[in-house]
Amino acid sequence: MTTTAPVAAHPLPGMIRLGCGLGAISDEDLERICNDNPGWQIEIDAEEALVINARPYGVVPDVCTEIGAQVGNWRVSGGGGRARDSSAGYRMTDADGRTRLLEPDVSWVSPERLATATREDVRGAMSFNPDFVVEIRSPSDRLRDQQTKMDIWMHYGVRLGWLVDLDSCNVWIYRPDQDPQLLERPATLDGEDVLVGLEVNCAEIWRLADEANQSALPSPPGRGSG
Repeated sequence: MTTTAPVAAHPLPGMIRLGCGLGAISDEDLERICNDNPGWQIEIDAEEALVINARPYGVVPDVCTEIGAQVGNWRVSGGGGRARDSSAGYRMTDADGRTRLLEPDVSWVSPERLATATREDVRGAMSFNPDFVVEIRSPSDRLRDQQTKMDIWMHYGVRLGWLVDLDSCNVWIYRPDQDPQLLERPATLDGEDVLVGLEVNCAEIWRLADEANQSALPSPPGRGSG
């Protein structure tokens, strides 16, 4: 059984936190900051401070596109709701009044949640949690940092989460009030009772991961050019 997720204000290692005297940051202000700094992922922590990290590069955007495309196809084929990419943010508040704004690599919001949302709720960053998130771990990311972010998503009410580890080609499945489930190089990923009928084919994901991991290997001794 999982415990309450950490929601401390400090950023994950490798991120920059700017919080001195900023005050509350509106969605309009955040959108303007993001537009002015397109190469950075900008989130808001539990103390309304900006947390800044470089957007992923290399194989990660390709994997995001692959998973997002399959989720999008499922959505238009009858799943409904709204599928979103890594540029989408969610401003979420927990039972203790702590608010965070996070951006997942892939996400989906159910038709039922959208039906209760107001126009203001869906302008800019959505003012509620998604039902489903995917976070992609590149070989340069620390696994425990990504796991902490997944715990935070679940704390704020996400119903299903996938942490895709491109280094080991494994997937951690996150569900409410359960320990994460490790799947070793799964052939498919199931949307379960959240995205009913979704089955993501992982063949292209692992092909991309293998290609990236192979290119990251050092050259054998004595085979340099010259």
